[in-house]
Amino acid sequence: MFMNRLTMTFTALTLVTSLAACGKKKEGDGGGGGGGDEAKAPTMTINEAEWEAKDLHAVAPLINVTMKVPKTAKLEKNGNGGVDITVSPFYLITVSAIAVSNIAEGKKSDKSLTVERTDKYINTKVLTEEPNGFVYTVQMKTEENGNTYQPEAHFAYYLDKDGAIYSIADERPLDAYSTPGSAYSPEIATKVYGIVKGSAKVN
Repeated sequence: MFMNRLTMTFTALTLVTSLAACGKKKEGDGGGGGGGDEAKAPTMTINEAEWEAKDLHAVAPLINVTMKVPKTAKLEKNGNGGVDITVSPFYLITVSAIAVSNIAEGKKSDKSLTVERTDKYINTKVLTEEPNGFVYTVQMKTEENGNTYQPEAHFAYYLDKDGAIYSIADERPLDAYSTPGSAYSPEIATKVYGIVKGSAKVN
């Protein structure tokens, strides 16, 4: 579920901050999206012609969803019974069956953990708002030790059929916690959201 993914992300960010405070931070490390101008963000190109429809049920029985994924993506079942789609070393899409009554409830929950979570984030903004999903930006607050973070954009999209609710969301993989936030650009989030929106369906 999204809450579990976000908790793991916060844990990773906390670890990075602790390492930095102990003087173990690698030179050029983005510090979970921070690190200032010296942290160079990786990039990737989103080309829908290089994506193909995949039945995710074949990967995880709980996920009765078919959607386009990159032909080179790695698909695997995660610990929550969902599907992790590794698009690149720093970019992950997770498809989950979520325990909510409807899409509106799922969106409300995810917004409470992202754009509405003012204790963790600043400069939050919803870039695209639709009944079945949204694209947004957030920026982690500056740490007490001065470690700063760059803004980053993400999306969440939802499917509903016969009471089964699925969420499709992009995120930072745990082993990419030092990737600068600028790697997660509004352009990438918007393009991937568009592909997901246009191709995802419940089987």
